[in-house]
Amino acid sequence: MKIGIDFDDVIVNFVDRLMDFYYTKYGKKVNIDEIEIFNWGIYWGVSREEATKRVDEFHETHDVKILPALDNAIYSLQKLMDKNEVFIITGRPIRFGYKIESWLEYHLKRKLRIIHAGEWHKGQAATKAEICKELKIPVLIEDSGETAVDCAENGIKVLLFDKPWNKKFSHKNIIRVQGWKEAMRELKNHIE
Repeated sequence: MKIGIDFDDVIVNFVDRLMDFYYTKYGKKVNIDEIEIFNWGIYWGVSREEATKRVDEFHETHDVKILPALDNAIYSLQKLMDKNEVFIITGRPIRFGYKIESWLEYHLKRKLRIIHAGEWHKGQAATKAEICKELKIPVLIEDSGETAVDCAENGIKVLLFDKPWNKKFSHKNIIRVQGWKEAMRELKNHIE
């Protein structure tokens, strides 16, 4: 079976590390529970453009070792890769794709196909729903509520990792999960 998986905040703990970086560099502390939408500028008190530059700065400077895997992510990915075709579908800009590749090789010792859904910050390129439809990927594991609804409306089942920024999103094709253990239980329903 083909399975699409987002990277940030599905495989790795991205937002926590981004907020730690921001606090260290700029002195503004933002608690992850405060984040209701993905517009860092609102929380940092800067324009959207400036926030994008600062997120890019984090991407440019972080080392693969500082982004920890979410609980059970590595084990779950290894299990899924044994019997399925796994695609990492990310909204990270293409120029930072090597960071994802490095992380996956460092932690999994294997390569996965990485598909960039364009410049997420700029709203460019194909949507994850379009990518899943084109590649005939019936299930996406995701943390963005907007992306989850778009995919769900296009007939793609979504396992939505429960996060403060996706609380208001729901659809009959969305299954909310608390982490990888629940995601793997739900995937068994779709794989077997």
